Amino acid sequence: MVQEERREQKRLSLSLQTKVTAESRTGSTPLFELVTADISASGAFIATSNPLPIASKVRLEFFLSLEELAQLRFVVAKESLKAWEGERAWVTATGVVIRVDKKGSAIIFDQNYQISPIRSSDREKPV
Repeated sequence: MVQEERREQKRLSLSLQTKVTAESRTGSTPLFELVTADISASGAFIATSNPLPIASKVRLEFFLSLEELAQLRFVVAKESLKAWEGERAWVTATGVVIRVDKKGSAIIFDQNYQISPIRSSDREKPV
């Protein structure tokens, strides 16, 4: 029997290097370098052999190409996408772990995300 797709958002199978900060019971926020297995505008599945605790608050940081950004349909003005054409964006999103299994953790994003363009000229500036 084929299960009907219930997701409202388009989900992409993208392996994105992701910095994940998760609140622990002690209140500290350890940083993990993980990889997404898939992502949508409403959440992501993070592949890890040590799943994050369910209901923990997390912050994710990752790069997306503008093509990927457009496919995911994050809320971005069309004028902004035109201005960023051919470049990448740095995305910071917060959310909550809603499901865990042996392959990783599912995170639902809240509406608190930031998208910043990374221009070629920004990467070429001397430090």
